[in-house]
Amino acid sequence: MGQRIGNVGVLNLLNATEESTREYERIDNVGAVLYRAGNSHLLSLLNIGNVGAAIELPEGFVYYNGTLEMDAAYFDSLEGDIRQLINGTVIIGKDVQPEQLEGKRLDFIVNGEIYAPSRLLGAVNRIFAKGSRKIKGYAGAPPQFLEGNFVLSNAFLQAAEEPMYLVMNGVFNIPKEVDMELFDESIHNLDVNGVLTIQEEHEAYVYKKMASLPNGVMIVIPNGYDVLKKKVKFNSRSIQSFQEKKLWTKKPVIFEKDISREMFEKAIGKIDSKSYIVCSEELEDLLYERLDRLETEVLSYEHHYVLIEGEQGWSNDQFLWMDHPVNLIVEGILVLKDDVTEEVLRTKVAAIDLLGEIQVTDKKVKGALQSKLRVNEGRIVEQGQAEEKVRTGLQNIGELAL
Repeated sequence: MGQRIGNVGVLNLLNATEESTREYERIDNVGAVLYRAGNSHLLSLLNIGNVGAAIELPEGFVYYNGTLEMDAAYFDSLEGDIRQLINGTVIIGKDVQPEQLEGKRLDFIVNGEIYAPSRLLGAVNRIFAKGSRKIKGYAGAPPQFLEGNFVLSNAFLQAAEEPMYLVMNGVFNIPKEVDMELFDESIHNLDVNGVLTIQEEHEAYVYKKMASLPNGVMIVIPNGYDVLKKKVKFNSRSIQSFQEKKLWTKKPVIFEKDISREMFEKAIGKIDSKSYIVCSEELEDLLYERLDRLETEVLSYEHHYVLIEGEQGWSNDQFLWMDHPVNLIVEGILVLKDDVTEEVLRTKVAAIDLLGEIQVTDKKVKGALQSKLRVNEGRIVEQGQAEEKVRTGLQNIGELAL
């Protein structure tokens, strides 16, 4: 069996052969495919789910992948005919003069974004005319690129010597405590490729700085809501400090069985959840009344629940020790050992909320589990199949050259 790969940023087929492509059974998503004239047929040999762009490298062109900064010294160093295909980002320096662009024999194909001083936009548009590119102008300093997970702070804004052009690739968060007047003074433009999280009260300030909506997801936290940044478990003691609290979260929230209806009604005003919520059946109707999103998954239990995180192995004895039927919430991987029987699953499991994976060795046990499923967003597999997936699977690759 060949390799299975989840996501590939760039699939490089420039030096690929039919033999090298046969090593891969499946690629789920590809941002861009690069190929030479004459080997486009290799694409048909690969089982690819989604392709963002297919780019042919013409004869005589060299290939560059990534961010390429072109300042005045760069253009001065160029000699002869320059033919280049660039997959990524091009930054034209603010010291570049128009004659440096017009006086060279340049032929560029760009798949990505080009940032250039506003005064050069006309010349840049003529020279970089080919490819799937987007040209953006800047005034003052060139764009500053931020990668990964970045939380904006007042200190970061205060350190700016002049208004910044920020390009954020990843997860960008503007928290409630940011001074938005300082933000307005310090940020000239804002581009976000990924996830942008802001407060509702900050929306107008942020929109003013963005030429277009984020290339990804924009999350707006409603006014008056407290953000839960991690999974939270409330009990009868911890919930007492709340007074009609409004909660916003992307993480699971768990209400333990010792919380009474009176405690819950007094403590919780509203919940805006993008994850699941665990509560006793006694609180279920009250919880639904306070949900902002009808699609939020409420996982109720009568006697007891067990949350499976990470990887856990369970034997038949572990089920037999339960005094009452248990609700299993499987977020990680639950491995059922060989001695687990259909009978113990029928009598000791009330329901299964499957968000992760359950591994079994017996098809009859698999059938017994399926009859208990209440939420099924994961999978039940035989252990041999799971091991094969681990052996052959890769999830994310920046560039794959075949």
